[in-house]
Amino acid sequence: MGVARQARVGEAIRAAVAEYLILNVANTTPGFISVSKAKMTPDLKIANVYFSIYGEPKDVESSFKTLETHHSRIRYHVGKEVRLKYVPELRFFIDDTLDYSDKINRVLKDL
Repeated sequence: MGVARQARVGEAIRAAVAEYLILNVANTTPGFISVSKAKMTPDLKIANVYFSIYGEPKDVESSFKTLETHHSRIRYHVGKEVRLKYVPELRFFIDDTLDYSDKINRVLKDL
């Protein structure tokens, strides 16, 4: 299977997860949640979904726990929205690239 198909399916899953969050989770979490990317395995059976969560550390933890409680409902929504032979297993991760880039900017500023 091609890398382009993985990217298209990953983008469709990212959009479906973001839509679910807007409709069902957005007002119930203390932190602001954004879906940054979804990476598919070559067989399209597993989707690694990365979230950027803004707020205090306790808000980030609380928001991530809320995501985990909605895991099966998010997967069901993805199955309805994205037409695939198999609904992929969703694995959630916190995307810390913004924290890392902020750290690099502070180091460069101090030079």
